[in-house]
Amino acid sequence: MFRGVHNLSVDTKGRVKIPTHHQAQINEIYSGKMVLSIHPDDEFLLLYPLKDWQILEEKISALPSLNIHTKRLKRKLIGHATDCELDRVARILIPSTLKHYAHIDKKIIMSGQGHNFELWDENTWHKQFDSLDTLSKQIQIPIELAQLLL
Repeated sequence: MFRGVHNLSVDTKGRVKIPTHHQAQINEIYSGKMVLSIHPDDEFLLLYPLKDWQILEEKISALPSLNIHTKRLKRKLIGHATDCELDRVARILIPSTLKHYAHIDKKIIMSGQGHNFELWDENTWHKQFDSLDTLSKQIQIPIELAQLLL
């Protein structure tokens, strides 16, 4: 499971180093093979181990192909998916099209989400984080979520 928030830098070639804490897991369990794609609704990137990505891709492929929401999801999520592999110093390359989509420049936030990571431009992350806090104060917490927090 991937957990934690990490402040990282993107080098001049568009590479980012995976935090040491996650390197062994990615290399040992997933052979360093990952998939990077855009999020279909927000301006950030998703990074999945290849095995978990394949499970997600199969679920999406099983959806009705003529449904407009399925088409949109496939075109955005699967259409932008890029295979990547950790290099010898545990970096992945972020293609320029994906960097552009997520407005990534030099500083990013990598947030562990259990089975995957989110990669955010640092400024966008802080704006989104503040926005979520504001919105969550305006809406009552669902009972299922409140029970988890006990």
